[in-house]
Amino acid sequence: MGSKVKRMLQVAAIGGIMAGAMVLPTTAAQATPSNCSSVPYGNGWSGWCGKGTGTYQVWARCYKINTLKYTIRHGPWRSPGGDRSNVSCQSTEEVGGGGIILS
Repeated sequence: MGSKVKRMLQVAAIGGIMAGAMVLPTTAAQATPSNCSSVPYGNGWSGWCGKGTGTYQVWARCYKINTLKYTIRHGPWRSPGGDRSNVSCQSTEEVGGGGIILS
């Protein structure tokens, strides 16, 4: 076989693989919670996801009062459409931000 024919077959094979990859169905790794929001909640953080599959969890950055030292604290894992995930900083800490982790 000539080198031009081999090259054309390689290009065709790669093109077929790429085309197949673009039409694959959604996998579990791609299905995550959606319609999510999170807000400060007292001295902590609260979040909720309304749709999707998988789970979500809130986190909060809790600073030791009058220092720059902080601890990341996590709320419980929840399923979309159910209870909120809440996390609180300790009484010797103050919240300095937070968010949601999707899984």
